[in-house]
Amino acid sequence: MKQGLLTSITLLFCLISFAQSADLDKENFKVSYVKLPTKPILDDTKRTYSTNNRGISISGFSKVKSGGTLDYNYTFNGTEIGEVNINKNKIEKKDKEGKVVSVRYEYMVVVTYSSSGSLSLNNAETAENFQKTYSESTTYKSSTFSSYTKAKDYYNNNRTNLRNKYRSAHKSTIISNINTYTNRAYGYIPYTTEYEYLWILGSKKHPEFQKHHEAFDKVKAAFDNIKYDEPIDEIKKEMEPIIEYFNSVIPNYPGDKRKIRKVRYASYYNIANLYYYLEMPEKVKEYAQKIIDNNYDKKDGKHFINKADKLIKSLEINKTNTRHMKVLTEDLSNVPDEEEETETADVELNKAYLITKENDTTLVDIKSSDIASIGYKLKTVEYDQNGTPIGSRVKSAKKCKELVFVDGLHYRNIKFKESSIKSGAVDAGQMVLGGATDKLCKVLFESDKINLYLFNESEMVILPAGSEKGKSTMGAGFVFGFKKNLTKYAEGCPTVIEKVANKEYKNNQESLLKFCDELTKCSSTPAQDGN
Repeated sequence: MKQGLLTSITLLFCLISFAQSADLDKENFKVSYVKLPTKPILDDTKRTYSTNNRGISISGFSKVKSGGTLDYNYTFNGTEIGEVNINKNKIEKKDKEGKVVSVRYEYMVVVTYSSSGSLSLNNAETAENFQKTYSESTTYKSSTFSSYTKAKDYYNNNRTNLRNKYRSAHKSTIISNINTYTNRAYGYIPYTTEYEYLWILGSKKHPEFQKHHEAFDKVKAAFDNIKYDEPIDEIKKEMEPIIEYFNSVIPNYPGDKRKIRKVRYASYYNIANLYYYLEMPEKVKEYAQKIIDNNYDKKDGKHFINKADKLIKSLEINKTNTRHMKVLTEDLSNVPDEEEETETADVELNKAYLITKENDTTLVDIKSSDIASIGYKLKTVEYDQNGTPIGSRVKSAKKCKELVFVDGLHYRNIKFKESSIKSGAVDAGQMVLGGATDKLCKVLFESDKINLYLFNESEMVILPAGSEKGKSTMGAGFVFGFKKNLTKYAEGCPTVIEKVANKEYKNNQESLLKFCDELTKCSSTPAQDGN
């Protein structure tokens, strides 16, 4: 009798000792199932959709050319450019005593790009109609520049590329968000690469270590064979002895010691998780409550109850008892890619202030596609009395003094002789025989000494302060007299003249911008007219 009692006590102390080394490791196993929709189309013969945007897709549905049970109409509203700011940052260099020994400034371009789109849905099955809007916004921050002018020029030279970059990124994000929403509501999404875990004893000294790992190996092997589109009845049978084993461990570890409760917790958790993926939510809730009562990690018990309730509701809504089923996703629209997308063409408008030669200022809209053609003329959007676009209005460059876009792009009327003019050019109905004419040019650099402009995105025009006419840098007189011209512009500034003599400047945009910047910073008298 005493010997039996002694043996029991010894065994109990042994179990307690082993329990104190009950380290648990997460061991992963693969799960595969179909994520069920929250608004299912129960009749699978009616799982069709149509859309005007080829980026929209619904898992488990057939795409048709028109008249789908779900009909989506997507509109991209364009990308707006916010206020362009050039932020100035003071950089101080200090010596060991903390005294400022030098100061410099850095300049950074900061601008916000905002895009929006809208989606309308007609559900023929439920007669549901709704519209949803989407928006994306990104604040762009450039690298730092050593001067305000360099930062401004960088933005002006890259503004189109930057807008296109964020426009494209925003469109992709909006379509992705639409697909996420649409598939959550209606789609049947196969999950084939998801992983879950069981809590398995990590200490080899523990008496359950080997059996824990043997049980996990059987779970992993069985779940590796699960397919989202095949029944799991056989897997349920394979899991019965595994669940029975984890249940058998529980009574061997009685008491309230934390590490004793930890061993029991592993069994409760593993059983609850297996039942969840075996689609037995009521059993999940049963063991979730045991986790809570065990008082080791109550939040996991509450988590399982929440998951089980959601699974019960999802199965009820979808009128099924399983998440394993065939999923057919196909394209029956029979429309080639180049014809498939009938998305409303994006018409991006850019606001600008137009200042006429009479100094009248008007806020106008200009299509992005028309900006590149600004030169001899300017095309603005014309509206009717209701604010509806009805066409375009063309103004001759000779009537325009200045054009300032709200995002910072700047055009100015410059009179110069275009290098490409040979026998003449037509300008607002007049024949101009090779002389200097009014043209709207993009501002690249302006100062009280020298100005640089860009005409037709290809031809630079240099205009010394005080001159009424500019000179094309592509003209023969400028090209063959390059050093002579720059030397005359730099009169009174020996450091710049020396650089001209040393051929440090080239006849390209980057180098001429450098010339203008260095000439402006030179403490000399203004350059004279080079014409």
